[in-house]
Amino acid sequence: MSTRAGTVPLSDLQFLKIYFNRKRLRSTTANLKKMLAETGGDAICNGSIFLRNQQSACHLKADGKVYKAPDYRAWAISWNTPADFGVKTVPNGDANYMECVHLIIGGKKINPVTCGADMRYRAPRTAIGTKNGRFAYYVSKDRRTPEQLRDLLAASGWDNAIMMDGGGSTCFMDSEGKGFTGDGRVIPFFLVWKKKSGDACEPEGEKSMVEINAYSKAKDGDKKLSTNFKVKEFACKDGSDAVLVAPRLVMVLQSLRSHFCAAVTINSAYRTPQYNAKEGGVTDSQHCYGTAADSVVRGKTPAQVAAYARQLMPDWGGVGVYAKKGFTHIDVREAKADWNG
Repeated sequence: MSTRAGTVPLSDLQFLKIYFNRKRLRSTTANLKKMLAETGGDAICNGSIFLRNQQSACHLKADGKVYKAPDYRAWAISWNTPADFGVKTVPNGDANYMECVHLIIGGKKINPVTCGADMRYRAPRTAIGTKNGRFAYYVSKDRRTPEQLRDLLAASGWDNAIMMDGGGSTCFMDSEGKGFTGDGRVIPFFLVWKKKSGDACEPEGEKSMVEINAYSKAKDGDKKLSTNFKVKEFACKDGSDAVLVAPRLVMVLQSLRSHFCAAVTINSAYRTPQYNAKEGGVTDSQHCYGTAADSVVRGKTPAQVAAYARQLMPDWGGVGVYAKKGFTHIDVREAKADWNG
């Protein structure tokens, strides 16, 4: 396949990051796979144009550090978090931005396209931007001029488009090892993105205002919180002694146990912030407050468990169905939240 293109809802992105090829690996298939594995991303593509000394030729800022600051303002892909990704003028206060040739801004095609003579010819192309409020990408070995690329993306409904480096730099690789390379040159920086999966699918939320009790695993581990649940079942898997548990969460789990007349196994309940980060959970995971549990009900599917949990919490609480992993996330936040992991 000579073209890889698509869109991702911003709410579905776990991260977007600029990856620096500090080892100066050539952009071969093996090395692109290696870079992608290092970042844990789902896809990687080439970034904006660069100079012979491997330095950026345009505005570039990553993780709050400015790498290139030309004496002009320009349009660029720019973001602090995936949720606020967009095409904005730079320099600005965002933690990350990458500038190159802007083709479409606010739904309007740029005419004429402003770029150097070395970018005007027909060549393989890469573009990053937004379409219907979603993150959009287009990487193709098909040869197009900047204007032809602009017209193609505009016809496809892109709202904003920034053309990255092209020609022999054009490359793409996904986590399944599918993609293509350019001429194998050393590319100094790339764009990497990852969709939420697993624990990262949990919508972030504020600390629940429900009652939360603190226990010691060592002293209170065998203390019964309900007919079928003990404190130690809610303890963090990192071995920490402190255990936070919301009585309302215990009530919901006990109701599941009683309704299905089947054992409920808690895979993960309270988590320390450090352990939650290790597991890839969202920053404000309900697990960190003692208000969430990932559970399995013997003989029942995650969807069946979720359906009854929602009956118990019709207007509040979080319910996440993790069908492939075989468990259901249940939390007792004030707001209602449903998702699939």
